[in-house]
Amino acid sequence: MKKNVYDQVQLFYDEAIVWEPIIHQEWVEGFLRQKAWQGISDDKLKDIWHQIQFLVLYLTHFNNENLDEISLEEYSFIVKWLSENISSFKMTLKSVRHFFNILIEFYTHLYIKKKILNLDEIKEAAQEISGGKKINLLKSQAIIDGLKKMENASEHFDDKAPFGIVIGEAVESLMLKLGKYFQQQEFTEDFERALYLYTGPFDNAAEEVEEDFWLGFWDYFLFDYHLLDNDLKPLEYFNTTCGERLTPDEYKILQSLLGSSFTVFYINRIVSQDLVECINLFTNETFQLPTPDFNYKILKNLLFFGHIFSQGLVMINYVTSLEVSINLRKRIKDEVLRQKEIFMIQKPEASLMDFFKRHALVVRHTVNILVTLAKVNVTPLSQLERSYPIIKEKRIAKESVKSLLHNLVVEYGLSRFDEGLLEKMWYDFCQLSVVNVRKPLNWAVGLLLAYTQVNGVINIAMNQVAEEKGISLASIYKIRTQLFDVLQLENFDPRYLSEDGFVICIFAE
Repeated sequence: MKKNVYDQVQLFYDEAIVWEPIIHQEWVEGFLRQKAWQGISDDKLKDIWHQIQFLVLYLTHFNNENLDEISLEEYSFIVKWLSENISSFKMTLKSVRHFFNILIEFYTHLYIKKKILNLDEIKEAAQEISGGKKINLLKSQAIIDGLKKMENASEHFDDKAPFGIVIGEAVESLMLKLGKYFQQQEFTEDFERALYLYTGPFDNAAEEVEEDFWLGFWDYFLFDYHLLDNDLKPLEYFNTTCGERLTPDEYKILQSLLGSSFTVFYINRIVSQDLVECINLFTNETFQLPTPDFNYKILKNLLFFGHIFSQGLVMINYVTSLEVSINLRKRIKDEVLRQKEIFMIQKPEASLMDFFKRHALVVRHTVNILVTLAKVNVTPLSQLERSYPIIKEKRIAKESVKSLLHNLVVEYGLSRFDEGLLEKMWYDFCQLSVVNVRKPLNWAVGLLLAYTQVNGVINIAMNQVAEEKGISLASIYKIRTQLFDVLQLENFDPRYLSEDGFVICIFAE
């Protein structure tokens, strides 16, 4: 069985250490659990552990008993000693800087837990040694001589002992490639649209901690957002276009990411020191995850949402947690299930998973709205209670209008998904009414107007569109009125509700 990071830590402390080091096992595990609940993958957690392990090996070798007494010069010696004695430690600026970044995070965790007194020395060491354009090892002959004497006298460390470390560089490399790829100019429009949808109409990004905001945004963008041109999620598109250019390890990680699913869950019980039992809020499926580094008194009042492996074993990305009561948890469940019913008006065969795949962001916003805005109703119940015209196929929708719809979608920044709904609106109208299409462009623009009004989209100026296309604004509005009357359209009509429209809908008064 493949060992997870906690197995590696346990094995190290059980077998590799003769006596208890100054960095205790529970300190390491507490820090790793905290990182796991920030969405760090197991491979990345292993990398974090290996960086800490480097320091533990040094401290054990020299019998150092106080982290607060390590000086700037000694940190410099630590880097030098590790490069000479641990084959996995590379003396490169990138590796040394990464080593110090992990140590600063770990030390900060210990400082908050009151295990150490200050962070000044480690931060100064990181800046002095790896903050420039090259590694700058400091020299203090007294410290170096003293440490070398201890090294020569020590007999407790076996230099020939195997020390295999598998660094999670593939995860870091893949994430860097993903970030660089989707920040190219060709994705600017998608990126800006995703930001708008993620923040919602109220744009409360400034209220969030910057790091938390961007972690949450990238989680949404990579896993749940649908690209304008092809309706694929960014991870899916990256796999299609760049999968063959990845290393085997990177490709394997990408396939794992693609196998994840958006999940809303809560903790049911603590199984052990390392594991908790979780329940999927909507399916009641149970699964186990690493014990989070939270106050045990509030664990059962927390609701989590994020992406986990479909088999429910390992959390792989950023996870959001909110404190909610049991009653509010039930309200959230009821609201989301009503939203799924609304989606089924558009897609009658849709499962809950289908709804999450299309509208995970709506679920995110719904949870946040109910927790922070205290709205009584998020989902417009009127759409579930009304009846709709029955569509029976009677005639073929005019292709001349359909082809023009594609051009308008591309020109005015709508999505492939929008295009499908526009075509459906045109098809439905043609089944309910005999249409004499003399000016296809007028009909296409009229459909665009009706569709944008249904979905609350206000960034397309119809007077400007009419002027650009050389058509009468009055004729566009006349067609729009026909569409509303025959199809019995209403604001946020579920039959033609877009991703943007669904988000706007739940924020509407």
